[in-house]
Amino acid sequence: MKNKSVKTMVASVLAVGLMMGIPASAFAVSPGGMSAPSAQSVDSSENCAQILDWLGIQIPRHFDSQAPYKINTLPESDPNYWQAEWETQVYNYKMVRNYPTLYTQDAWDAAQSAGTVMMGLHPESLTDANKQQILEARDAIAALADHQLKPYSNGINGEVIYLWGDDMPVTTPASDLQFPLVNYEGEAVYDNADFQPILIPYLLDDPSSAKGTILVTSGGGNTSRSNPVEAYAVCPEFNKLGYNCFLLQRRVAPYNNDDIVMDMQRAVRVIKYNAELWGIDLDNSLLAVSGYSGSGGNIRTMLEKFYGSITPNHFDPDYVCDAVDAVNSDVDVAHLIYSGGPLETENPNLPHMFIAVGADDQWEGSLEMFKQAYALGLDPELHVYGLNGHGFGAGMEGTSSMTWMETCDLYMQKVMGYAEIPFTGEIPAEYTLTQQIHVNWFPIGDDVTVNVYTTADGGKCLFTFFGWGENIMVEGLLIGGHVASVTYDSVGYFGQDAAKMWDLVDPAAWVSCGQIAQKPAKMFFCFSKREMETATLKGWSCACNQIKCRM
Repeated sequence: MKNKSVKTMVASVLAVGLMMGIPASAFAVSPGGMSAPSAQSVDSSENCAQILDWLGIQIPRHFDSQAPYKINTLPESDPNYWQAEWETQVYNYKMVRNYPTLYTQDAWDAAQSAGTVMMGLHPESLTDANKQQILEARDAIAALADHQLKPYSNGINGEVIYLWGDDMPVTTPASDLQFPLVNYEGEAVYDNADFQPILIPYLLDDPSSAKGTILVTSGGGNTSRSNPVEAYAVCPEFNKLGYNCFLLQRRVAPYNNDDIVMDMQRAVRVIKYNAELWGIDLDNSLLAVSGYSGSGGNIRTMLEKFYGSITPNHFDPDYVCDAVDAVNSDVDVAHLIYSGGPLETENPNLPHMFIAVGADDQWEGSLEMFKQAYALGLDPELHVYGLNGHGFGAGMEGTSSMTWMETCDLYMQKVMGYAEIPFTGEIPAEYTLTQQIHVNWFPIGDDVTVNVYTTADGGKCLFTFFGWGENIMVEGLLIGGHVASVTYDSVGYFGQDAAKMWDLVDPAAWVSCGQIAQKPAKMFFCFSKREMETATLKGWSCACNQIKCRM
């Protein structure tokens, strides 16, 4: 039997007289501006509307009067009361723990801490202390109602976005979809049976100004979501670097890998479909997907099987596609963070790949993926961080992995062609004439702008350009209109190119150095943090106010 979507899984308020409070998804939207078929107007529940008003909470866009919170209706005198209360609060905790961005941090931390303790209890043998722990978890979850954040007045931050409509594709046999609250013989089943995958937006104040948009998926294998270490830590840092983010809360076990990856594919499509509505400029900025450990494996599966125009009904014939499924699901860049392994695919539109792994991790798979991506011409980068094992998330304090996100930022801007650094070094006063030429050969690069200078007597020449991560200067002597010898090569690699560059000079194109402002060389950069600091000390700067700059 197919697993139908309940789009408004967490979307209501519980009466004050009830013990559970307001759930996390009081603010919820649907993909594509489509109405949520199961959502009802807030007017359908006058009591809940009054409570919302009393608490000073903004009326949500979509509202479900059928609260998904469970309530223990047994009297305390019932011998089954405490087991029922434990089961109730475990359900409620599992339901709300995927929505921290809707609450203040302190309130959420308290609910997370109390809920985690409660999850480890054995209901058949509860002590008085255990019962108190259940009550503490209940109170902490209920208290979230008083600490719920309002959405931005002009955006979607503070809301959640459901991926699917009435129909959610499922390839897992119904008999395999078992959702016990806790399995003490193995890992706890992470979600309740009615969990629906969502996106949590982390958008800039002006989403259109972003360097790009990143879909972030935390690790945890296919059994859980390691959000605290990865997603919740990574998204704000990418925001600081100038990127919009969407955190995907994908399905996990008992769903299989294909079910999970369909969520990732759908998330890409939802972002593309709604980009204009949400103020995101995907025409002039990149779209990336960022995966960690197991979710990096999900990315590989997406690139192998769920790319381009491939739709979910290829894997679930009963699924009915909608307008969102018609959107191409390719991305520009993939981050594979401590997750590697060769691809087996005929995908013609593989993204650029940024690969990062700890030296103490099993990095051989990352190396193999790098080799494959390089052979395919995807311009990959592989970074191996010493003193790091698996799961360093946004970076491990005191180690080089603390800079991986900055490095990734620079990589993305480089491969997409959005960034440049001008040459602003001192030009000796004896050089009075200048022009620009364009070079297209190895090892200088493709369409590299070279600034050419010569002296008034035509006896010397000077070439400056940006390449290999730094500003380069090559100087030579001219005899008979040819480069007779190279007298200075700042890096020692390009002296042999001097004669070839001089052959491109147009004798009629010389202008006085004082007549024009020197145009920067159009080269892309990928600096380490230390190199960036060096560049700043040397007086190098970005060619425009924003680093996003198409050439």
